[in-house]
Amino acid sequence: MDVHDQTFSQATDLFGRAVRSVNFVLDNWAGWLVVGALVWLALRVRSRHELLGQLDERCEAAFADIDALMAERHGLIPNLVETVKAFAVQEHRVLQDVIEARARAMATAGNARLEAEVQIGQSLNSLWAISENYPQLASSGHFADLRRELTRIEEKVTASRKFYNLTVEEMNSVRRAFPGNVIAMFTKLGEHEKFSLGDKRATYAEPVKVTF
Repeated sequence: MDVHDQTFSQATDLFGRAVRSVNFVLDNWAGWLVVGALVWLALRVRSRHELLGQLDERCEAAFADIDALMAERHGLIPNLVETVKAFAVQEHRVLQDVIEARARAMATAGNARLEAEVQIGQSLNSLWAISENYPQLASSGHFADLRRELTRIEEKVTASRKFYNLTVEEMNSVRRAFPGNVIAMFTKLGEHEKFSLGDKRATYAEPVKVTF
């Protein structure tokens, strides 16, 4: 048969090529499964890595919000201590606890900072308790203003803490599951812990009982 009389299909041997390709795929099906599994794994690792990076940044941002509120609280503590000292100078231990807790919090960073902030909350709780024994202190306008400001900060901390803890929980769940656990071993991801207020939360907004 003259080459000019051949059809395009005959000239290119499309059918034969198709048969050989199918046979090649069938003969090497195990290899193609391995390739498919590797591609899936690569895509899975890439998506988990991106997710972990996003969650890490979200944790950092949420922590920064809490950190800013804690810095605002630190700024109010010296005035609060001086105000209480003017009416309850003999309460050295409680005032010293507040001052030392603030100093520890300002000297730490990261997850240790959160634990130090819990100590501040507990020492402030003790300070509110002794204020009930000093009617003049409780009726002081400056003391009341400071308490309102700390109440406002506490409310914001509560909201920020919930978001931060949810983000940390989500990130930790991804890190514990495969392939997140493998990715975490070979990447520089931050270590984030939940922010607990401890067993004894500072009751800033609780009305002071004044006795005469």
